[in-house]
Amino acid sequence: MNNFEPTLSFCITCKNRFKQIKKTLPHNLQDNRDHKHLIEFVLVDFGSTDGLQEWIYDNFREEMRCGYLKYYYTEEMKNWHSSIAKNTAHLLALNEIVTNLDCDNYTGLNGGKFVIDKMVEYGVRSTIFHQFSNNRGDGSYGRITLSKRNFICIGGYDESLEPMGYQDVDLIIRSMIAGFSYRHTDDTRFNRAIPNSKEEGLWNVETKSNWEQMNFRNYKRSRNNILSGNLIANQSKEHIGILDNIHVFEL
Repeated sequence: MNNFEPTLSFCITCKNRFKQIKKTLPHNLQDNRDHKHLIEFVLVDFGSTDGLQEWIYDNFREEMRCGYLKYYYTEEMKNWHSSIAKNTAHLLALNEIVTNLDCDNYTGLNGGKFVIDKMVEYGVRSTIFHQFSNNRGDGSYGRITLSKRNFICIGGYDESLEPMGYQDVDLIIRSMIAGFSYRHTDDTRFNRAIPNSKEEGLWNVETKSNWEQMNFRNYKRSRNNILSGNLIANQSKEHIGILDNIHVFEL
């Protein structure tokens, strides 16, 4: 009998969303504390100016000291780009399984262990696991889990897409065509999120387009890439995400 239990990294990205992460992060850390030997929370702050850094330092010293929470800070991304931000957080993750956790999302009680158990059941090396409620407007669509190895093999999120819209769909479709098994759950215990408007999501994006316009253009670009057989994203880039001038807060 194989008793190996893989570890999981929740990958969180944030830029000036303190109002939301102040609600979700303490809740998520508490809800997964019983399994912190298996779980890390990787929070990458892309130059927030709303007090996030001071709040993290004042309230989560013990979590950072033991490695349960990893807090990184960088000013290398002046304007928000979802794919670049998510790729950065996933690359900084140390564990075998990586889950995108938008900063307005809740894991649910023991939500990390739930994901680990499901990935083991379905096959860590062959599965893309989607915790989507089936309600497009509730903020749960981006809860996507892969092994870190498979995430890197598929090229991560496509950084050639515009800053917002369709990057999650693109990752899922490319992964499925590449042969990963798509598994889905709409279990409401583990996919709650704070409701946001699309306009709020564009607060830190430099664009004259709205979310729907970017989403449509990204859909067309993704479709063209896939029809051309380009399943691995970012192949022309030297690296994905941000690698330079990332500061980790250690205690």
